[in-house]
Amino acid sequence: MERIKESALLATAAALVVLELAAAFLHRLALARGFSPLTWIAAVRCADMILFFTLFRILSVPFSTAGLRRFVRGSLMGLGVSLVLGSGFFLLLYAAQALCGVDLRAFVNPGLKVRGVLPLAVLCLLGPFVEEIFFRGLCYTLIRAHCGVWLSVVLSALIFAASHLLGAGTVAVVLVPLMGGVIFALLYEYADSLFAPFALHAVGNFILFSKII
Repeated sequence: MERIKESALLATAAALVVLELAAAFLHRLALARGFSPLTWIAAVRCADMILFFTLFRILSVPFSTAGLRRFVRGSLMGLGVSLVLGSGFFLLLYAAQALCGVDLRAFVNPGLKVRGVLPLAVLCLLGPFVEEIFFRGLCYTLIRAHCGVWLSVVLSALIFAASHLLGAGTVAVVLVPLMGGVIFALLYEYADSLFAPFALHAVGNFILFSKII
């Protein structure tokens, strides 16, 4: 990777981390001022996107450097993988309940169920898009420039899972993002498009946050 592109990725990642830390610091104040949690999440994620696109434009770095390329191919591949993994997921839930009497929904339940187009759009489209830009488009790409595929996959997945520790809740808060981080990174590597893991991430969040399970 060219030095200037790597520097741009690193600078953008650092700026997004600073923004997220500032948002975490202001979170309670925002809620006290009447912001709902989803409104706050939407505002922060929009700020993340604006910062990302603005910095890349200022630094004259192609968006494809962060994986924003091959929209159709990547999206179709991500949806195809979603269909396969989603079918297997629901089959596993049914089999565990029917054969062992174990309800795995409690394991994967993020503790938040929403209804309505706008809340689902925030959690299933806006959130996953920003997370894929940061964790795969920036972090994975930076690590991959210096490491092999599997080490890059593991390290980026650990970073992704660690970021979800802040939410605390069930064991799924760590294990599900860890497994997801591995799958998202592998899909990004194979598809060479950020839209592939984004599509899978969006479908996965929809299953978790909607009232499907």
